[in-house]
Amino acid sequence: MSIQRINNLSTRIAANLQTRKLPLKSKQKGASALEYLVLAAALILILGLVGSDTTVQTLVKDAFTGLFTDATT
Repeated sequence: MSIQRINNLSTRIAANLQTRKLPLKSKQKGASALEYLVLAAALILILGLVGSDTTVQTLVKDAFTGLFTDATT
């Protein structure tokens, strides 16, 4: 098969896939519970790793203390 035939075939396949209409039932409208669970687990892991470092804890504490002090005044 020549390169031009492969390019032509791939272009036709891409055009066919882009113009094909999907049924309404197959379109996703939001995240599934599993996706939310994975996101929550990742956030807990990140917060756990960040929270175990005392330098980061001090920086976060100082940032929030300054923020709330500025908001109060």
